[in-house]
Amino acid sequence: MNRLALIFAVAAGLTAGIGAAWAEKRVALVVGNSSYTSTAPLRTPVNDAADVASALDRLGFDVIRGIDLDYAGMREKVKLFSERLVGAEVGLFYYGGHGIQVSGKNYLVPVDARLSAASDLDFIAMDLDLVLRNMEREAPTNIVFLDACRDNPLVANLAKSMGTRSATITRGLARVESGVGTLIAFATQPGNVALDGTGRNSPFAAALLKIIEQPGIPISDVMISVRRDVLRATENRQVPWDHSSLTGQFYFAAPAPVASVAAAAKALTADPVQPNLELAFWDSIKNEKNPRLFEAYLNRYPNGVFAEIAKVVLQDVKVAALQAADVAGDKLAVTDPAFVREARERLYELNFDPGPFNGPVGEPARRAIREFQQMSNLSPDGEMSQGLLRRLREAGKLKPWGAIVYARKMEKWGIAWSQESRQAAVASARASCGAQAQCALEISFFGTECGAFAHADASFAIVARKSIQQAKDSALSDCGKRGRSCRIVAAVCADGAGRTTQ
Repeated sequence: MNRLALIFAVAAGLTAGIGAAWAEKRVALVVGNSSYTSTAPLRTPVNDAADVASALDRLGFDVIRGIDLDYAGMREKVKLFSERLVGAEVGLFYYGGHGIQVSGKNYLVPVDARLSAASDLDFIAMDLDLVLRNMEREAPTNIVFLDACRDNPLVANLAKSMGTRSATITRGLARVESGVGTLIAFATQPGNVALDGTGRNSPFAAALLKIIEQPGIPISDVMISVRRDVLRATENRQVPWDHSSLTGQFYFAAPAPVASVAAAAKALTADPVQPNLELAFWDSIKNEKNPRLFEAYLNRYPNGVFAEIAKVVLQDVKVAALQAADVAGDKLAVTDPAFVREARERLYELNFDPGPFNGPVGEPARRAIREFQQMSNLSPDGEMSQGLLRRLREAGKLKPWGAIVYARKMEKWGIAWSQESRQAAVASARASCGAQAQCALEISFFGTECGAFAHADASFAIVARKSIQQAKDSALSDCGKRGRSCRIVAAVCADGAGRTTQ
């Protein structure tokens, strides 16, 4: 990146707000189906769609509206949506109405649908996967809201016609794993039924409309607020659920500017090399909510260009964590194997060691949970709960990562840096070791932390410390306690700084 482009990149990030994207092309399809012809009409979806569409209009989205659509109308709107998404940075789909799942596959039901056999679904209902595929093909960031889990009389009709095969039909919608860059939010947890509400809007839509236009609130916080409001409005009978594979923070409305463009540009032109490293690290963490990332930045750059911003963000993140109210259902145990694995993987990516990702939750996993809970000022009960999984998702992942691995019997070692995840760093280091299965000894480090490997004929040490010199000194010291003539074989910081190998 040349110097002028570098300054403009910083200027854009500072004047628009952290992670904001409101100058982008953002396209939304909003559908509300109420007037069903083969079953009782729903009361709120048309209102919900109208109100959400108006809010998105004010937020700068190019909004396509669909009200009481039949099958042909739904296909036409989805086709138009796909065409408008070409060249867009953000796609958003909101659906209110009836939905149905058969054999784990989700369908959105047009107002003219009459279901008598499972084979009807492909011809008279909209396959949700079709919508998702079109969105993820065209836009790098996608947000999907599904208020389609209402108690559906069509389910009973279809189940009756299918006889013994009706076990494949269940209430609510099936869980959907979003693709990279996509967040999918359901009005309630998979397999459950959402309420239509007693006011103008459904509980889910009312909660979303309450917060969606407030500036500077990231999508993760939007969903937490929606979840709390819906729990309160439904007396804990309905728990909104979401699955996110977003790769950065998303805002509906821009945060306030956080710094002066002129000051940042002046600071970045003072040094021809160092600003590139600092800017790269800041750009990798600025949208996250994990306090350890901002602590790592301040450790490396205590007087950096973004130091004051980092201090403010760090304080806000810590206060928010301390003030966060418990969500009803937090103490419920996580038993779904997919969610248990997700929790273990997230613990691993936060530099805790939960043991194998699959299988029973044993002592290594409970120990990792307790360590995370202690770091987060939570009661260290070591339980795999809904609250734990929620907080792990809010924490976000650490980055960049480095790793050093060693196979003692074979005297082989490997090193990696500037990786997006801990798993990637360890895999890269073991690949460079050349004996992946044998290179079991591992030290991983993230952000601005550094690792060093010291070796002698009868001794070795691998350590991670806050700076490259501290890592080298500690490795030599630890190695020297068990042998003589120790030397530094390899050292590197997670971001690639200070790299030395022999």
